[in-house]
Amino acid sequence: MDTHDGNGATMTESEVRTTIPNADIIETPEAYLLMLDLPGARKESIALRLEKGVLEVVATVDEHHRGDARILYHEMLSTRYSRAFTLGDGVDRNSVDAEYADGVLRVKLLKTPESKPTTITIN
Repeated sequence: MDTHDGNGATMTESEVRTTIPNADIIETPEAYLLMLDLPGARKESIALRLEKGVLEVVATVDEHHRGDARILYHEMLSTRYSRAFTLGDGVDRNSVDAEYADGVLRVKLLKTPESKPTTITIN
């Protein structure tokens, strides 16, 4: 894939900008919620991989201009989002759910039964 810089010069795929997406991590009694800001990405371009306790998120945003139109000024370059998170022992790796809407990826990581808060009754 070739892209162009702000001056119209051709850039190779290795020159496509890589961005670390902003993230929020929220804990509820039942799960951890990970939200990543991936503006411009299409759902089909997002890849999640969970291996050896690391959740990796990668997404790409292709150039917005295509076809025969002549680009007069160009700053909206192709972008690759990439971020990895190390998961603790309290995450059920078989119960991960993800959804993408309005430029935000939401990943729900359920807690293992052992890591959920419990109330202890005093006798």
